[in-house]
Amino acid sequence: MNSPKAGSSGVIRGWLGRTIARKLLLAFFSVFLLTYLATALVVLSAVHSAVTKAELDTLAQLAHLKLNSLVARFEHLATDLRAWSKLDVMNDLASGDVDKRVERALQAMKSDYALKGDLYAFDAAGRLLASTKAGSSGVVLPPMWQPGGHLSFVDKHVNPFGGGEIVALTAPVISSFSPTFRLGTLVLTYPWSGLSDALADDTVLLHRQATPVLLESTLHHVVSPDFLLTLADRVGWVKVADQEHLVNNAWNKSGLIADWQVVVLREPDSISNTLNSVALQLVGLCLVLTFPLTFAILWLARRLTSPLRDLTGFVARITETGDLSRRLAPSSKDEIGELTFSFNQMVMRLKGASEERERFVHELEVFSEELENKVRERTHALTSANAELTLALENLKSAQSQLIHQEKMASLGQLVAGVAHELNNPVGFIYANFPHLEEYARTLLKLIDEARSLPMPEDARRQLEARLADEDLEFLREDLLKIIRSGKSGAARVKEIISSLRSFSRLDEAVLKDARLEDGLDDTLALLHHHYKKRIAIVNDYHLNIPVLCRPGQLNQVFMNIIYNAIQATPDTGSICVNTHRENEWAVVAISDSGKGIEPEVLNRIFDPFFTTKKVGEGTGLGLSISYGIVESHGGRIEVESELGRGTTFTIYLPLAWKAPDSAT
Repeated sequence: MNSPKAGSSGVIRGWLGRTIARKLLLAFFSVFLLTYLATALVVLSAVHSAVTKAELDTLAQLAHLKLNSLVARFEHLATDLRAWSKLDVMNDLASGDVDKRVERALQAMKSDYALKGDLYAFDAAGRLLASTKAGSSGVVLPPMWQPGGHLSFVDKHVNPFGGGEIVALTAPVISSFSPTFRLGTLVLTYPWSGLSDALADDTVLLHRQATPVLLESTLHHVVSPDFLLTLADRVGWVKVADQEHLVNNAWNKSGLIADWQVVVLREPDSISNTLNSVALQLVGLCLVLTFPLTFAILWLARRLTSPLRDLTGFVARITETGDLSRRLAPSSKDEIGELTFSFNQMVMRLKGASEERERFVHELEVFSEELENKVRERTHALTSANAELTLALENLKSAQSQLIHQEKMASLGQLVAGVAHELNNPVGFIYANFPHLEEYARTLLKLIDEARSLPMPEDARRQLEARLADEDLEFLREDLLKIIRSGKSGAARVKEIISSLRSFSRLDEAVLKDARLEDGLDDTLALLHHHYKKRIAIVNDYHLNIPVLCRPGQLNQVFMNIIYNAIQATPDTGSICVNTHRENEWAVVAISDSGKGIEPEVLNRIFDPFFTTKKVGEGTGLGLSISYGIVESHGGRIEVESELGRGTTFTIYLPLAWKAPDSAT
């Protein structure tokens, strides 16, 4: 006796075996279900990934917004603090702020800018002179608030003057009348509690170090601080309080608040709702498609079985032979017949398209080759033009810089010449009066000695001698003459410096004239005397001593640039040798120093405009470039030799028989 299971399977096989249409129905329906199920899973997975990524991007943007808000807040405070430290009223720190101008200024700034923290002003010794916090007088600058040489940020710490946890910005106060004189320190504090408005729910503020430090969080009521520290650099799903959360962060790697990191968390409610909605829609779509698809498959299976077999065989033959000239005869005039006719038309078009494609490919290859040639030629032309424009721009910048520098030197020469002229007369009066003063002093001392030798009563003589002993006449006699000689020597030195200034800055020195190069070298050394006195020995080795046709004022500028560089290259003790001599038809000036020398890789670039090895603010890189141009304009040249640790020699060659162009004169 057959089992019910075996009987039912036999019935199914018999039902399926009667027609091909039923087999196609079962096959198409199974494929549809499997395909739809796989598609639904892929869609759900893609939706989940897309929504998760969108949420993570949103969290990242939110974290960046919060972090940028903190950064902007402290950068704004830093900008204000720099400006406040440069106010003229800060010069009162040098006098101890006796009139309380600094304290009033601090109170006004706190009120005008609505500062949440306090301002403190310390003098150079670290004593607190003014503040906006009551009861903070008489204290000293805490070590953690030392600003160094620039504005600095002090991370989260306890306020040394009371008031809870804070952060602080410290800036040095530099005198307006001397950029190297430090008056004190200006400190701006910011209460740590003031940062809470920048943090919202599900936000953590961390300090990103080798081991992250928790700075602030709004999740203390949910989890422990130790767990929050594990969120550093986490991106994606994290379980928080037995519930999955999305986590993303933003990390500030530089600037004032370097290593601060903001972490933002969000519950996955929106993702779950989206996935549930998509799943319900997919199930409904499957139910809607099942019934019409079943009937359509049955009808198509019955309608297409025979004609499709013929069409399949025809396609197989074309595929095997590749002969697109074959045609299929229509078996009916219905849609299948139209399909056959359309298929024949398609084969004809494919044949024409194939021939057209081959022709188009050939033309495209020819056009591509021509286009490559044109692009290559155009690129070469553009490269050449760009190189010419770059060279012209560099030459224009160099000429502009030299003209500006020469104009500044001319203005400075006029100013120095005027000052020297104004000082010359009063210094001349002082210098001329010292010989008369010395003569009158000797006469008075001689009269005192003669009065002591005159006959007089013994009592009067004792009183006179006692009076002279009280005034220490012998000391006065010796010291008075020393003072007169010292003043006379000082006046002579001032007169010599003024004479050098007038000679160095004469306005007619820009005109071509015969001049001794040694005079310009002596004037330059006299002006630079305070830079090398008691430290560098100057050796003058003059052998030329003949006039040279030149512009003395411009050559003095060359001597000034080279000698000043030699002084700077000799930081300790050393020597500078200045030699003049003649080599055939050349006047030669050689300036040698015993300094540290120039590195070989730098030596070929020292005459380039704007190239300098000095620190920012100590040089423009134009001195040697302008000097090179001045010597070239005289028809000469500059050569340089240097050895590390041994010194450098600049040699200037000027032609003795030089004739300047008419435009230059």
